[in-house]
Amino acid sequence: MSRWKWWASSVKDRMPHTGITFVITALIIVGLGGCSTTQQTQRTTTVHYVQIHEQVAPRTLSVNKGDEIRWHNLSPSPVQIGILDTKWREHVICEKGFKRFGQVEDLVIIQPQEYVSLCFSKAGSIQYNVWLDPKNLTGSMSPTSTIRVD
Repeated sequence: MSRWKWWASSVKDRMPHTGITFVITALIIVGLGGCSTTQQTQRTTTVHYVQIHEQVAPRTLSVNKGDEIRWHNLSPSPVQIGILDTKWREHVICEKGFKRFGQVEDLVIIQPQEYVSLCFSKAGSIQYNVWLDPKNLTGSMSPTSTIRVD
């Protein structure tokens, strides 16, 4: 018996199901590879900015459903934003800075050079005020501003 035949028969005796083992191993590797990749989705929403400094601009903002609205505090001190009414909470599909203890808040403080944001799933109007000094809730309130979601 030649060396090659002896080695082949020896391997065959030790691994009788090499073909099946190979197929199963290949399927597991392919399956695990499919699980380890994350599917990239392209976000098609637009980000709209409300800039807060000595005043709030723009005072009226029109956006589409799903667009992100970012309130950006450009002032050197914290500011507070308060969203009027509570119906808007039912239509929030994304948020940053509005949750506290798992609940969406309607009154939030924005630190200097930071932002908070919301996205809405339903058309409507959302009104809000900004307090340029969160400690002075009577004297530092901006005029009521509006976001129109189409």
